[in-house]
Amino acid sequence: MTNSTDSGTPKCRTTAYQDGYQQALSDFGITELLETLSNFKDADFDAHSLHLEPEELDSLAAILIGQLTASLNGKLVSGYLNAHRYGNADVFSRPITLEFPQSASLPSDFPNSTPKPRFEFGVMVVIVSPSGSEWGIVIGRFYSYAPHRCCWMWRYILWLDSASSSAAWVVAATAWEEDLRAKGEKR
Repeated sequence: MTNSTDSGTPKCRTTAYQDGYQQALSDFGITELLETLSNFKDADFDAHSLHLEPEELDSLAAILIGQLTASLNGKLVSGYLNAHRYGNADVFSRPITLEFPQSASLPSDFPNSTPKPRFEFGVMVVIVSPSGSEWGIVIGRFYSYAPHRCCWMWRYILWLDSASSSAAWVVAATAWEEDLRAKGEKR
């Protein structure tokens, strides 16, 4: 049933619009931003002592959103996107996975036939890529089946350098031994 308002607009239609508007404000974090602004306090700003009017809060929120829009950078955006897509982004861009050969058995004469790992713990290595923008310190390794080579290989856990391109969203990564070189080493 539809009720009319004084302006002649059906009441349930107006209410549905307002509900949708409020939901959109909530979905996009505007409600939280307004709430934070209305209670914000630091050395330079105290919202309570300034007795902000709702229109002032709306203007501040719009200005802050405009500044964010103007100051976007690709590294930050790609970091958030990566974290959103892969989760668990505090440490790895994806969880460490172990691949298994079809037989699920270790190489014959394991570990005696296992080649020595090329990189020791604490060695600074670069992940070989066209950009060469990822590097870090070896903090771990494991011997795992490499399906792309159909054999067992060493895989390393790297603590990424803060200047690495992925360091904005992950602190560690894994890489196969063949994809690494010691930092400063030429290939």
